[in-house]
Amino acid sequence: MLPTSRPTFESSDSTPDRTGRPGRAGALPPAVVLTELYPPAVGGSAVLFQGVYSRWSDVDVSVITDRVPGTAPTKAAEGPQIVWKKVGTPYCGVLHPKGLLHYLRLAAALRAIASPRRALVHCGRALPEGCAARLASLAGGPSYVCWVHGEELGYFSTSREFTALMRWVFQSARAVIANSHHTAALLGEIGVPDAKVRVVHPGVDATRFRPDLPAALLRRRFAADQELLLLSVGRLQRRKGHDLCIQALALLSRELPHLRYLIVGDGQERVALQNLAVECGVSDRVSFAGEVSADMLATCYAAADIFLLPNRLDGVDFEGFGIVFLEAAACGLPVIGGASGGVGEAVEHGRTGFLVGGCDAEELAAAIRRLAAAPGLRREMGRAGRQRVVEQFTWEAASNAVKRIHTELGRPR
Repeated sequence: MLPTSRPTFESSDSTPDRTGRPGRAGALPPAVVLTELYPPAVGGSAVLFQGVYSRWSDVDVSVITDRVPGTAPTKAAEGPQIVWKKVGTPYCGVLHPKGLLHYLRLAAALRAIASPRRALVHCGRALPEGCAARLASLAGGPSYVCWVHGEELGYFSTSREFTALMRWVFQSARAVIANSHHTAALLGEIGVPDAKVRVVHPGVDATRFRPDLPAALLRRRFAADQELLLLSVGRLQRRKGHDLCIQALALLSRELPHLRYLIVGDGQERVALQNLAVECGVSDRVSFAGEVSADMLATCYAAADIFLLPNRLDGVDFEGFGIVFLEAAACGLPVIGGASGGVGEAVEHGRTGFLVGGCDAEELAAAIRRLAAAPGLRREMGRAGRQRVVEQFTWEAASNAVKRIHTELGRPR
């Protein structure tokens, strides 16, 4: 874990504020967050970056990010200032002319925005964000730190070019921020020095995600009074294990006819999962809610009885951490997750829920059966999960940890 205290950054240079006026001497250095994903974009990374950087009231923060279609540009009165730039690209390498041109343009924009303000750049990933930051730094631009979420390491490993670029980015990064100890171990395996890696777990807003939300009306849409509502939240992709949940539900259909299953999220596997529910004879017990609003998402957790997402390794794809497990725990739900990737750090096996292999429907059905038959165990795990979130996994803790890194590395070299 990160140290609980760091020396405060002190500088004799003044730093400009958001209006361009000189800031007070000794202020924390500005931060420029370069990320393809930031709300209203959806996804765990977007939630992570907003959870961390929106809380830096004493730091001048700008976020360079893709504009979500249909979103009008606005100037925020408080919080990070949003700069719309095309960050994402289908050409993550530099060997393709379009990829190289994209990186050069992004590096030029980053240097123009960050360098005059002596900012430290926080890159959302090694590619494409970190590569653009490295190019900018070679042209006299600002230094940078780079986030690593875990799953992208597997994807980048499939290409020699991507692997080489990733290592090139990490080589000059002032720090590499890993979302879990599992991710940190993977970084060590590719040669990133331990001294450069900082582990910062994602968090959750325990005031927004809580058990006492008024959820009765929403619950009645998906389950009757005497039924148990199972819930999954996440993109519909193979590694999440939604198919295993449907198969386990089918195995339990005669023994536990009062189970209902709600799936929140969308993705490329939706049609296949709908067809699987029909094939397994449980389509009348499975509801696909698709993407939901932020308020409805919290209410979905509060309406459910058990959260499950038996993620697994799918080729090189895996779950880096799993913020959804913290959100469910904050709402007092026992959780069932897959024993792969960094999920073992989000779920405390036997205390806040159970970890399963993610490939055996019988094993998942046994975990569901155990929780379904024991209301007391569900309550006990739910209470333990929420307590763990409040004590260890708040956004304030994550935000402060990253700010300590920013303060330390923001000192003039």
